[in-house]
Amino acid sequence: MSTATFTHLLRKPKDVLAHVDEGVVRITRRDGEDLVILRGHDLETLEQGVKLSSELLRAIGRNKGDAAAALQELFAWTSEFSEDELASYANEMERLVYSASELGSFERLLRAQHEWRETAAAYAMGMRPVEPIEFLADPERVLRP
Repeated sequence: MSTATFTHLLRKPKDVLAHVDEGVVRITRRDGEDLVILRGHDLETLEQGVKLSSELLRAIGRNKGDAAAALQELFAWTSEFSEDELASYANEMERLVYSASELGSFERLLRAQHEWRETAAAYAMGMRPVEPIEFLADPERVLRP
């Protein structure tokens, strides 16, 4: 986090605002509370991350620590997943929600949630995972490929 004085912001706004791309800029003031300048995307990420985290944590609490049940309660689209996929989703989200809440950084949590939702949407459209391709040990010549 960069820090600048309010006077510096007024005198050289371009210099102060150049640091916004690096993260939050705290503007200190002698006669009032500090101000914070951040990009709109960072604010949206923070707001969405706090919202998702609080929803997940409340649902996990209501379900006595069962993250899979909490996710099923919150998101109807989890019905597209197999039991193994739901367990993987629950493990990943549980791990990420606790670390994101502790660190105050929600990008990975939101990205994982988006990816799981997109997977469920693909399943709903009829796409399914395919078995891995098994390659022949020795190449075989064919008459007409």
